[in-house]
Amino acid sequence: MKTVAFHTLGCRLNQAETAKAADDLAHHGYTIVEWGTPADVLVINSCAVTGVASQKTRQAVRQARRQHPGTFLVLMGCDAKVDAAAGSNDGPDLILPHPRTIPLSELLPQDLARSTSPTQLDSAPAQDGFSEAGAARFAERTRANLKIQDGCNFWCTYCVIPQTRGRARSRDLKDTLREARELLAAGYKELVLCGVNVTTYDDHGCNLAGLLRELLALDGDFRVRIGSAEPGPVIPEVVRLMHEEPRICRFLHLPLQYGEDTILKRMHRHYTAAEYAEMVQFAAETIPGICLGADVIVGFPGEDDVRFAECEDFLRKLPLNLLHVFPFSPRPGTLAATFPDRPRGPIVNTRVEALLRLANEKAETFARSLIGHDLTLLVEEDSPQVSGWTDNYLHVTLPPSCRAPRNSFLTAHITNATGKRELIGN
Repeated sequence: MKTVAFHTLGCRLNQAETAKAADDLAHHGYTIVEWGTPADVLVINSCAVTGVASQKTRQAVRQARRQHPGTFLVLMGCDAKVDAAAGSNDGPDLILPHPRTIPLSELLPQDLARSTSPTQLDSAPAQDGFSEAGAARFAERTRANLKIQDGCNFWCTYCVIPQTRGRARSRDLKDTLREARELLAAGYKELVLCGVNVTTYDDHGCNLAGLLRELLALDGDFRVRIGSAEPGPVIPEVVRLMHEEPRICRFLHLPLQYGEDTILKRMHRHYTAAEYAEMVQFAAETIPGICLGADVIVGFPGEDDVRFAECEDFLRKLPLNLLHVFPFSPRPGTLAATFPDRPRGPIVNTRVEALLRLANEKAETFARSLIGHDLTLLVEEDSPQVSGWTDNYLHVTLPPSCRAPRNSFLTAHITNATGKRELIGN
């Protein structure tokens, strides 16, 4: 029996696609082994969202080839179109860019022999109402990432994803529900909806809120979590549905990228700071206890002290609980990589540290606000102590005397907060 190991960089969508590839190969006689152990096939699922991400992909390719020189190496994912190592025999044997319709099992040579030059598959046309064969396979067996959408039409100036994944398209509703049923039958208790822009989901008039309703009509004891969701017109409808239906996790991550209109416009974001704030405030007022998250890029070209101060003040006033802060990383091939007026590195580092302090304050305040509340968690560990994640994305640990099986729901009374995302309950 042949073996395969996967290494995934990047987002939940990449994780979902790796899990689908693992399921495909498992059904064709492969045993999945951990990355770092010898295998007949090594698969790197790459990320290209920033220059740093592409560098990590190249490092992973070089390390895999150095440690396993005779092993058949596959590079798939976003960076497969732009990877600098692709043209060398010291790199991958098979390069699979997006979009791709042929399963990996049909593309691997029978003898897994290395060739003198890499084979690169051409991208397939992007298709509306696309389908995904099989069902994803995840090692933790508690939550599963469910791909519902792919591609992007926004063309933000810092982002290469429209070039690597193609235009926005939505997965066929019936096929999405088919995989969801299979995942639930396999025992997963949480489905995490993922895509590039899940809020643009629209299959023959069924938008994201409609998809949520269809998923909730399925049989089983489970909950649904929405992955990173671009701000968009469907958000108010989703928030109202979240308020009505407790099986939708009280979690909404709305990538902001910056809290000042001049920089937002230069990024080609499709909303103003005021429009973003209105969405966040509506969610916070409608759903008690909701965890609201955002991404923020610091050091974008054109950022100065005044604009950064306005951004920091904007973030401080918003009821956000989870902030992901990133220094700007210019991505070759994007418009922003050519922009002048980038702040100097030491200034960017100081600003990043300031927003990280704010992020910690907000996270700790949110955690403390839940002391005395009863929260439902999905048990992920049952030894040496029971612990798991709540629907509003906080980690709860119970006393050693508490017992509950892994992959079950449990209501815990929160007695203390020990960190920015850590709670104690009983």
